[in-house]
Amino acid sequence: MTPRERVLAALNRQVPDRVPWVENDIEESLQVRLMGKAEYTPPELCEKLGLDGFGYHFPFKGQAVAGQALQAGESYKDSYYYPQKVTFDFFPPWIAEMGSDPSTGRTYVKKGLLTSRDSLELFEEFLPDPDHPARYEQVQKWLEEYRGDYAVFARIRLGAASTIESMGLEQFAYALMDDPGLVHEVHRRFSEWTARVVEHLNQMDFDFLWANDDIAGNLGPFMSPADFREYFIPHMKVAADAIEKPWVYHSDGNLFPVLPDLLTLGMNAVHPIQPAAMDIEKMKAEYGEQACIVGNIDLDYTLTRGTPDEVDAEVKRRIEVVGRGGGYIISSANSLPDYCKEENVWAMSEAIKKYGLYNRD
Repeated sequence: MTPRERVLAALNRQVPDRVPWVENDIEESLQVRLMGKAEYTPPELCEKLGLDGFGYHFPFKGQAVAGQALQAGESYKDSYYYPQKVTFDFFPPWIAEMGSDPSTGRTYVKKGLLTSRDSLELFEEFLPDPDHPARYEQVQKWLEEYRGDYAVFARIRLGAASTIESMGLEQFAYALMDDPGLVHEVHRRFSEWTARVVEHLNQMDFDFLWANDDIAGNLGPFMSPADFREYFIPHMKVAADAIEKPWVYHSDGNLFPVLPDLLTLGMNAVHPIQPAAMDIEKMKAEYGEQACIVGNIDLDYTLTRGTPDEVDAEVKRRIEVVGRGGGYIISSANSLPDYCKEENVWAMSEAIKKYGLYNRD
């Protein structure tokens, strides 16, 4: 099978020739270290590591940038319309005040700005035109140049994470009680923006979409299941219903309390089944017939602080148990950040090759 065929078979809960490996993201500085050079193509990265697909973003002329930084800044609209680096991301910006760690350059959301009805005017200032043709035209050129036999995905958001981050978790919680209409309005605008973006992506040569929309922490969702059904599902469904390709849903944290509602959105796969929050073997047993499972190689310890032997053992266990019967794409339990040990990433690559074949004969 080609890498693309392998990934699409897994997304359809079928048994490919071997367990495919796809990462939601690999931080650019780690990409450069793994490649041992600053300029390379996405297929070259896949070939060297043994990945079956790619999306996300790649360094431009050897200049690695933190992914979060790509979603902020005064010139976001210009950089969105006319990307200067290879990217397959179609995220709305954070409508937020951003902070930056001076020691690492890593950016983060410091304070959400959508805190009142008056602040809704910021949508006009921040959100790019979802129908502007420039980004789609440029990304289509990259697809034609780099796609080859690999599965290529575009990353989007359904609106949930954008709502929480752009309001701020505390303000979002207050608004659920004091002004629930504001929560609906913010979420509606983000989800409808994504739905319009998706209409364009449906016409492009992407194999699948990856919706990054964090709604939970380790202990559970950021809201009750009832609030999730009322304030989130209807708007997320607007974006989800627009998708005409296979797609993966991503959220960190414990999704079990809202998973039955979440699965009504119709995704093909759920990622990353964070080990600190969810039992992947329980996920496979209870939901493996409804969705492909993606992820779960631990970032809290195994890939970041563990040994290559520990990586090997964890990959072996995941493939033997979760990979049984197909419907599993192996990946880290989120993405590969720049603080992963390089030797552990290589150990993961070798272990997937060693244990991933379904027919060992």
